[in-house]
Amino acid sequence: AKFIVSPGFDADIVKYCLEKDIPVCPGIQTPTELIQAVKLGLDHVKFFPAENAGGLSMINAVGAAFPKVKFMPTGGINASNVVEYLKSSKIFCCGGSWMVKGALIDAGDFDKIRELTAEAAGIVKANR
Repeated sequence: AKFIVSPGFDADIVKYCLEKDIPVCPGIQTPTELIQAVKLGLDHVKFFPAENAGGLSMINAVGAAFPKVKFMPTGGINASNVVEYLKSSKIFCCGGSWMVKGALIDAGDFDKIRELTAEAAGIVKANR
């Protein structure tokens, strides 16, 4: 694998990836999970599910004690809220699936997927 991103934190998976020089970005939601990640030497983590877990205000609160840690929020990120995340110095990237909804894939509406993906790329370009 070129890199691993997971929804949760599993120390064994993180250790394996680090031993094999595979970049890893495990999901965290609590200060305890963040401490475990930092103890293993990580400074980039996924925050999931971002919106349900308090969004950017939670990232800022938890991240305040770890100024070197950067976050990848996923879960509930969409065209309406992604700019708020992108403008934060605590965020290194955002994950979102609003542009590739299952219904669009099932319908074969790849033109709409391309349109939404281009919109997402434009939002990032304009705000990073």
